[in-house]
Amino acid sequence: MREFTRYRLAVGLSSLLVFGLAGCGGSETGNQSLRASYSAVVSFGDSLSDPGAYKVGAIAAAGGGLFTVNGITGPVGFDPTPSYTWAQLIAAAVTGTPSCAARTGGFGVAVVTVPGCTNYAQGGSRVTNPIGTRHADGALTEPLVTQIANYLGSTANGQFTGQELVTIQGGANELFAQADILTKAAQAEGNKAGASTFSTTLVGLLAAGANNPATAAQAIGLAMATEAARPGSDTNSIVAAAIAAAAIQPGNSTVAAPSSWGPMVAAATSAAESAGLAAGNQYAATTGAQIALTGMVTAAAELSASVKNMLSKGARRIVVSNLPDVSLTPYALSTVTTNAGVKNDSTQKLVLAMTQAFNEKLKADLAGVSGVLFVDVFTENQRQIANPAQFGLTNVKDTACQQDNSLLCNVRNLIAGDTSRYLFADSVHPTPYGHKLLAQLITKELALAGWL
Repeated sequence: MREFTRYRLAVGLSSLLVFGLAGCGGSETGNQSLRASYSAVVSFGDSLSDPGAYKVGAIAAAGGGLFTVNGITGPVGFDPTPSYTWAQLIAAAVTGTPSCAARTGGFGVAVVTVPGCTNYAQGGSRVTNPIGTRHADGALTEPLVTQIANYLGSTANGQFTGQELVTIQGGANELFAQADILTKAAQAEGNKAGASTFSTTLVGLLAAGANNPATAAQAIGLAMATEAARPGSDTNSIVAAAIAAAAIQPGNSTVAAPSSWGPMVAAATSAAESAGLAAGNQYAATTGAQIALTGMVTAAAELSASVKNMLSKGARRIVVSNLPDVSLTPYALSTVTTNAGVKNDSTQKLVLAMTQAFNEKLKADLAGVSGVLFVDVFTENQRQIANPAQFGLTNVKDTACQQDNSLLCNVRNLIAGDTSRYLFADSVHPTPYGHKLLAQLITKELALAGWL
């Protein structure tokens, strides 16, 4: 959306409806009817599209349920405006009613299928893997393939009618999952390298004062290995075994004094920390990064396959949106550090590479596929952050919510000041205004494609 002033929406939902109907349909004769009519808007996705799958139980009681600022009101002079996600706003523009959650529950509340609701998106969901973000805490995280299957299972013949407008987006939780896998693997590599360095360094230091350092080193190393293999051993017991073995070596009795072995253990610990950090970083920058990128490409291929499967099941018009630029979110920006004037943005760059790998594969797989409208949210998101005033945004770096969990964010726990034109509610999720900008972009693309 190059010129925001041309397509600008007011805060209220009614303005989106006016834009969706009067701005996108019609003709010179004044006929404002839609170019295409739809029986429903059916949505699949994650927290960006989630219309309130978790708005039950304690979460609802706390005023939460959407991954944005819940129950937000407009700035002074505007009527109160309820929170909606972009998928809900698209449904409102097409059918006159925001979409509702087809399945609700999670976090200790039983799952319920809601008749008449056609938005199956759930916060935390991945493409095919049911173990999504916060699944261990009780989130539903039914993957997109399951969401689609649930919808098809609700239809008379397990098919789309062809009269639905389908929206689908995903991939962010794939990025978070890959980042978690990489972090754990890098830590494991770091721990392995650190343990090896600690042992080698400590053995050398403890053996240095013996009459025969080489023989002493063998004995100390054997004592450490024997203790490490004993059930119930720990770092302290292994170090104690090393010191005991060192102290009985000819010429090395003074090493038994804490004033002697203490600095040696400290030096070995310092060496281990440095080696572990270097090994972990090296893994993350090479093998780990490649595994993460491959994982994102695989996820994109799974998503495009799901889109094609829906087409084979009778869907005729599917809106596919790619990932926004996750590297420009507060989540990614928080990983950038500066040490002695040297900037380290390696993690942010990896997040960008992962995002681009997913988007490029998704676009390539769906290029030229009839019935698919590919919307480039990534580029639009970059424009918003580069030129916030053009989009009516006042802040594109900070978060509107006091806590980094927009699912529970509402007007009672926002930061001080006017946050109504912030882009981010928490470290990754947009505010209601951010959702309106996204809905505006997709509505425009629908109109240009002749789908509205």
